Amino acid sequence: MRRIIQSLSALLMNSFFFLKPSEGVTLYQGKLKSVCVPILNCYSCPLAWGSCPIGSVQQTLKLMKVPYFVFGFFGAIGAFVGRWACGNLCPFGFIQEMLYKIKTVKIRIRRIFRLNKYVVLALTLSLPLILHEPVFCKYLCPAGTVEASIAQIAMNPLLLQTVGFIFFLKAAIAVVFVAGSISMKRFFCVLFCPIGALYGLFNRVSLLQIKYDESKCVKCGICNRVCPMDINIYENQTDYDCIRCFECVDKCPYGALKKSTLFTSPASQEKNSSRI
Repeated sequence: MRRIIQSLSALLMNSFFFLKPSEGVTLYQGKLKSVCVPILNCYSCPLAWGSCPIGSVQQTLKLMKVPYFVFGFFGAIGAFVGRWACGNLCPFGFIQEMLYKIKTVKIRIRRIFRLNKYVVLALTLSLPLILHEPVFCKYLCPAGTVEASIAQIAMNPLLLQTVGFIFFLKAAIAVVFVAGSISMKRFFCVLFCPIGALYGLFNRVSLLQIKYDESKCVKCGICNRVCPMDINIYENQTDYDCIRCFECVDKCPYGALKKSTLFTSPASQEKNSSRI
């Protein structure tokens, strides 16, 4: 079901197609373009209907203004569901999970390195104020390279004549992204994604949670093996890397984990637990 939701999400957010052979690729520029989608999805993708929230934040900050609306947007989603959007709606996360299925040597990302995305978040929010340009979108974001730059060139090869150093830099980063995603679970999400970093700050207080029954847990490791973010959810149910995909809840054979919200009554929690 999660795969179906991820696929439908990608299709709904990237279903615009309009190409004039005489004029090249045409981006959608209607009213929906002023609306942020809740995950990483490039504004310049030829198929995109909406805007990337990180791009919107940087475009506002470079003008020395505070993006109150986008911060409120992040806060509202984070307060209700934490990083759920990362695990269930993000097309880029879906791509990474598919790449990881390729059989090769697998590498685990140590805990200390996972904090790197907060360094990226800090730079994403501060550098536009200093350099007056959207640094993350322009130089780092592989989603922009794959969804926008490469997609536009594929649709209009004449654009190859206009590419320069920045394109080749981002293409190299995209290659690193692909290689990293093949060998490490959600490589970009774990190490670099500023949106995931922001949502992760809300995991401790969001309405959507995972409840853990220590008395039923035998620490068999199944939850870690099925986790797209490679975390041990029994150690910390509000881990900033938990994307609320609930793979661990669905696959736990002992019923030690279950979904929970502020609106779930103790009686219904006990009923669900006994059913498992």
